[in-house]
Amino acid sequence: MTKILDIQQSITAANGNASLAKELFAMLLNELEIRLQQIKSSFQSNNMDALKEHIHKLYGATAYCIVPELRNSAAALDKILKEKNYSQLHSLVDEVLQEIQELINDGPDFLKKDWVDNQI
Repeated sequence: MTKILDIQQSITAANGNASLAKELFAMLLNELEIRLQQIKSSFQSNNMDALKEHIHKLYGATAYCIVPELRNSAAALDKILKEKNYSQLHSLVDEVLQEIQELINDGPDFLKKDWVDNQI
């Protein structure tokens, strides 16, 4: 299993506020299904401008929710879309979609945890 969420780093990014970190993660989870569909649709219709916008928003949303695998995949995809270097486009879109799906599937389990206990 990949590391889909780093709770401690999420708390740190939320200025040490575990409640806020958990709330931000819940907000990310709530929007992932829509983002998944937007990315799929943009990619399938070959609309690179829309895909670039959706990936950029996704990447930004991962700034305070430390979801390492998705953040890294979104960053790589964001970069190649900005550079219009589409040689790895298909594999990176697949990677981002896979990471989103993993978060959709496993993310709710993280919300059941007591994030305060995860602080160092």
